[in-house]
Amino acid sequence: MFEKQKLEAKEGSTAIQAGGNVSIGISYKDVKEIVYDLFKQNFPELLKEAQNQAQGNFEEYDKRLDEAIKRRIEEIDFNKFKEPNTQYLLNSSINHAARKGKTIDLGLLSETLVASLGKDNTEILNIVSEQALETIPKLTSVQIKILTLVHYLIHSGFGGIPNISFAEKNNAVVHSMVQEIPENLFSHLNYMSSLGVLSLNQFQGINPYDSIKEQYQTLYKDINADQVKSDIEENSPSLAKLAQIYEEKQLRIVNLTPVGMLIALINMRRIFPVIDYKIWIK
Repeated sequence: MFEKQKLEAKEGSTAIQAGGNVSIGISYKDVKEIVYDLFKQNFPELLKEAQNQAQGNFEEYDKRLDEAIKRRIEEIDFNKFKEPNTQYLLNSSINHAARKGKTIDLGLLSETLVASLGKDNTEILNIVSEQALETIPKLTSVQIKILTLVHYLIHSGFGGIPNISFAEKNNAVVHSMVQEIPENLFSHLNYMSSLGVLSLNQFQGINPYDSIKEQYQTLYKDINADQVKSDIEENSPSLAKLAQIYEEKQLRIVNLTPVGMLIALINMRRIFPVIDYKIWIK
């Protein structure tokens, strides 16, 4: 993906089903039972109205988690569900979902839990995904958009393309994901810094066109940032719009932490399913 992988924006979500007899140690049915048992243990005696709301929130999260597991079933180490740490993470995510419902991004939360269960996860990816699980319920949709915009624009690129126009379709998809970011982000950025998803450096000024030049070295190795900007404005207007948002919102001072990067990547992977987190989280 990006630079090392070829990406294509998916037009529809396709669940990956496991065919034949798959030996996974613990069954998918067992996982479903664990999920429901944990909900019952955590919300036993709420008032009827609150119980109904928590039940509805839980069922929505269970639906999203079910979809995420089916979509990534070949990547998941189901034996991790036997581990107390995984059950703790599952329990925590259920608590957040049942309490807060759609005020948090339940799809992103479920995808992050699944990311923590990967067969090929490195130790650092496990640690970062666990932190991301605890952080996502504390982020607003605007803040998730900020992380996505910064990571995509500054740290990502498509390899093997003859010119930047070949990335326009995907650039347009990401541009559609980051609409309605407000003008004044001061409070958002300081709060996000307190959560550990980014750091702020008032003395730095990342030029987005320098970063694009770096990500697309085969296209732009012999020209300067101003020339890169001119080429992008002509051949990939959506990428130019992303750079414009980045500059207008004064995001040049932002550096993403591994947790912020992973949240952005998981959000983007819902559109670009071949993203490999380990390219960045290593």
